[in-house]
Formats: sequence, structure tokens, C-alpha cells
Amino acid sequence: MGGQQNGRNLRSALPNCAAGKREEYVKMYKQAIQEIKLSGCKSGLILCSEDDPESVVVLLEWESKEHHQRWRGTPPHTRFRRAVEGWQSKRSSGGYYFAETI
Repeated sequence: MGGQQNGRNLRSALPNCAAGKREEYVKMYKQAIQEIKLSGCKSGLILCSEDDPESVVVLLEWESKEHHQRWRGTPPHTRFRRAVEGWQSKRSSGGYYFAETI
């Protein structure tokens, strides 16, 4: 495998959307996420399950894990959490990953 300078730092989240609300959740998430791009988030993807209408996977590319951790607890993070929590049926799980192109 290549070194980290050739890969990407990703933060994953596995939220469950409230029943029947996934389309609205994705739209709201796209709006809420714009502010975090000022804090070191470079890009992101929302993957919507074809099999489970409540299941999504969120992948956010950060400059580094430290950029994400510094963002947590800030007023923009608090606003973001407040925006997404009402659309989730339970709190997200997730983790940090280093992605390599294959």
C-alpha cells in the first residue's frame, strides 16, 4: 500500500433516517454540510441504500483527522448536529478511515 500522502482521510457516519424521510434528510444534509467546508472538510458523499430506505452512509473527506476533531464542539458543529439529529431515527455510528485508490 502507498503512503498516506497518496491517500485520503475519511470520516464515515452511518445514520439511520426517520422512516420515509430519506430524500428530505439528504437534501437537508447537503445544506447543513456547506458550513463545515470552511473547517477543513474537502468533499463528501452520501450513499443511499437500494435495499433499506432508512439507511445511508456518509463519507466526508477531511484534510486530516485532527481537522475533524478540532471542528467538533465548535458552534458550527453544534448547528450541524442540531440540524441532522431531528431527521435521524438514532444517533450515527462511524469512524475514521484512510482511503487508498485501487
